[in-house]
Amino acid sequence: MEEVDVAPSVDLLESMRSVGYSLEAAVADLVDNSISAGARRIDIDLEPLSASHVAILDDGAGMSPDQAIAALRLAGSAGERNATDLGRFGLGLKTASLSQARRLTVITKQNEETTGLCWDIDHVRRKGQWSLLRLSAAEIAETPWAGRLNVGASGTLVIWTDLDLLIGDAGDPGEMMRQRVAPLIDSLALVFHRYMRRRADSIKIVVNGNVVVPIDPFLTSNSRTQTSPTQHITIGGSQVSVTAHTLPHVSGLTPEERQRPDLGARMREAQGFYIYRNERLISHGHWYGLARMDEISKQTRVQVDVPNSIDHLWHLDIKKSRAEPPASFKTELRRIISGVIEKGRRVHTYRGRKEVGSSAVHLWDKIRERDGFRYEVNLENPLVSALLSGLARADASRVLRLLESLADALPLQDVFAEMAGNSPVVVAERIESASLESLRLFRDSNDAQPPIESVVAMLKHVEPFSAMSGLEEKVRMVWQEKQVGTD
Repeated sequence: MEEVDVAPSVDLLESMRSVGYSLEAAVADLVDNSISAGARRIDIDLEPLSASHVAILDDGAGMSPDQAIAALRLAGSAGERNATDLGRFGLGLKTASLSQARRLTVITKQNEETTGLCWDIDHVRRKGQWSLLRLSAAEIAETPWAGRLNVGASGTLVIWTDLDLLIGDAGDPGEMMRQRVAPLIDSLALVFHRYMRRRADSIKIVVNGNVVVPIDPFLTSNSRTQTSPTQHITIGGSQVSVTAHTLPHVSGLTPEERQRPDLGARMREAQGFYIYRNERLISHGHWYGLARMDEISKQTRVQVDVPNSIDHLWHLDIKKSRAEPPASFKTELRRIISGVIEKGRRVHTYRGRKEVGSSAVHLWDKIRERDGFRYEVNLENPLVSALLSGLARADASRVLRLLESLADALPLQDVFAEMAGNSPVVVAERIESASLESLRLFRDSNDAQPPIESVVAMLKHVEPFSAMSGLEEKVRMVWQEKQVGTD
């Protein structure tokens, strides 16, 4: 049998550009390299005037000339990796960069030696061969941001130029580039939030002069967040950690937290599993078919920590933006999440009701119909019955029709839309005076006056009194009003 050596065409370089990287995923891949190189500061510049370049500069260990050539070798190699390495296929630097630009330049410094290399797609096509350019000292000096690399003892600068796929046919490339800054900051703030929150060796990321503030998707700093004990699962001989978090109801968020899109209008799509590989967020906003993306469960987020030793069991793509769990792991996750999602549901279901057991008397009754449900006013609620008992039959009949009309016109669709957007419920200012009037109505509907302690004990389970603050004090004040009037 005869062997035939088939070298890949230079057209492969163009094909590599179609992997499907977004700007955010491409930059994150380069940040991975910086972190793996031990960087403590990573500066990113999206040139905002003419969109001439994107630059990523780090103060990591840098590379020797041989290491730099190996890093730019298009064949790619995962090589030997330690347990903290963020790499996967050895393709990130090339595929991420060329997915955005036609020219990739890498300038790196180590042991006082500076190396400059460049992949230029147009040059490769003209030559018809895989030709990597080595930059002269003068060419390095002319490269944007190269002067900043000389400040430190070591580091690496990656420059993208001729940004054809990133800019596209934008009429104003500078404006288009400026609009990309904020989404990039938000993405990096989430993907690398655990690296930026470390105390001893935290990493600082700066985008166009803006220091990236980490975004904790689990709101662990909020005292109302409910965090379940971490569970450990063995998959492929390695340990995977699973920690479930139930976020607070919108009323438990601070004003600053409410400004976050993932805690406001986009909270529903932010639920699900958050898959971390060596503390780097790989994938989020999915239940992987194990649960539904329900409005009622949008408070639930599950942190999953996976070591890179079981990469072969996960369907991890080149962009490191999607990870599909193995079948055996899905079985374990299904067991874990059922109780977690139920906890998230209770954040909504029992919101605002201080009920004990099944003896609570609500103002509204939910009526299950064959095709769905509806609400109607509970006529057995003491407040409602007190009102009706004090009216003549004709007047009581008119009030009943009004209550039925109010129930029929209850704006459930609008309420759902507001809650889906995580809009907080604002309590009307009239609630204080209205609560006192309700107590007076209840008081006057009873000829026999039971002890105040008994009244308070009963009203704790009757809406709307169950939601009143300082219920006992209000009851005592209202009952004393009648006693003073009698005296």
